Amino acid sequence: MQVAHQNAADTLLAPSFEARGTMTNSTDSLTAGLQADPVSIRFSGAGSTDQKVLGSSPFTPDCNGAAGYRYFVEFINFVFSIYEKSTGALVNRVSGTRFWQAAGIAQPLNIVDPRIVFIPDAGRNGQWLAVQVDLGNRVFIATTDPHDPYCDPSLGKWKATAFDLRGNDFPMLGYDQRGVYISVESSEPPTPPSPPSDKRSPQIVFIPRIYALDYPPYVGPEAKVIGPLNYEQYGDSLYPAISSSRAAWPYQTLIGIDNISKRHLTFALFSPESRAVLSHARIEVDAFTPIPRGNFVKQPVSDGISKVYWFNQGIVAAPMSDDYNIWLAHTVVSGGNLAVRWYRLRLDTVTRIPHLAASGEISKLRFDCFNPSILSLGKDDWTVVSFSRSGTVGTSRDPNNGDCGNIGAYAALVREDGSQPLICTLKSGQASDYMNIPSQRWGDYSTICRDPDPKNPRRVWTVNQYVEQGGSSTSQWRNVIAAIDLP
Repeated sequence: MQVAHQNAADTLLAPSFEARGTMTNSTDSLTAGLQADPVSIRFSGAGSTDQKVLGSSPFTPDCNGAAGYRYFVEFINFVFSIYEKSTGALVNRVSGTRFWQAAGIAQPLNIVDPRIVFIPDAGRNGQWLAVQVDLGNRVFIATTDPHDPYCDPSLGKWKATAFDLRGNDFPMLGYDQRGVYISVESSEPPTPPSPPSDKRSPQIVFIPRIYALDYPPYVGPEAKVIGPLNYEQYGDSLYPAISSSRAAWPYQTLIGIDNISKRHLTFALFSPESRAVLSHARIEVDAFTPIPRGNFVKQPVSDGISKVYWFNQGIVAAPMSDDYNIWLAHTVVSGGNLAVRWYRLRLDTVTRIPHLAASGEISKLRFDCFNPSILSLGKDDWTVVSFSRSGTVGTSRDPNNGDCGNIGAYAALVREDGSQPLICTLKSGQASDYMNIPSQRWGDYSTICRDPDPKNPRRVWTVNQYVEQGGSSTSQWRNVIAAIDLP
């Protein structure tokens, strides 16, 4: 596997809003950098069989979850699950519909694309926050009791609010010390003029933190909806960052992908004080090729024809931010394969304008690498990229082989000091001939987060998808939930 990266100067540029980084190739090793498997905990999450039981049919999972102090909560399409974090024991599993009904939503209908986070510095001892859309009509937002010392995410411990938002799809959730930001892709006409007909426009919802984390959340006149915004100016999947900083910076940064120029990221600076986007611009990066529509990921099936569709040209998982940097990743085409492109953006401490500081690609000949989420412990520390990987005919079909081409879940541990990265297996695919039944694409997104427990300051959790069983009428997928301990 090749991971390309090189540091660009961290010198803050004048506000031309342009920065450029370069990439060079290095060769990875499955054993370099760490002497032992860094995956300390792994257990099975929900799967297509659970979706069928609770939601009547298997569907794209949208691999999503978060770690609290005691529990890991997994919230995917149709299924809400709670696990004991230390053992993986299932505590409870209900349908997504049942979750929202118990939280106070009377008629949750066409609910898709859930997002959940645990905010360690909220409430008395941390607080859970969940968001999901009633496709095209409303957004649901739910919290747990901020005064609960046990941060209990059980059914009945949540309270929810719904607010109207027409033309919405694919919610993207971020937060900082000032507020909660929900960005959605909208099919409603943007202002100024309309984007290309096959594109959706970004839309931003800002809710002040004190109201968003109320119990239930309060979405009143203090909330602000901005957009739909012009796709050509703001890019694809304008995603708000999740900030680990406890500093109340004056601006929240949202990052998108410019799939028109194919050599820029986009950013927007939102001011909670003025409830407005104060500036937006582009950041120059190395040219990339977006994934074409109708893309099918590789599989080592005997006839060479894979029937698994995966397509996304934007950012599918939250950009992660500290006081001075933002890390993000997306999927591109590289040498006829899918590759994961990652970036570190340096934030000006005064203007908060982002500039490119480092970037790279995770790729492997004859393999597709896609569906990434990213988290870093710091620019001079490890960065973890969780992603899906699959290989074409000629790659191994053995799940115990490091070159297994079955669709599975992996993680790359990357440093910017030029040292060799580590690719670790979260769960390799168990079959080489998976078929989507019915014809749905592979999971739209994966998730990654830090363990909030101070006893595990260097533990990272991720949830991603793998093939559990193949066959034209017997194919099944399942999520794997894994903890990675960084040295």
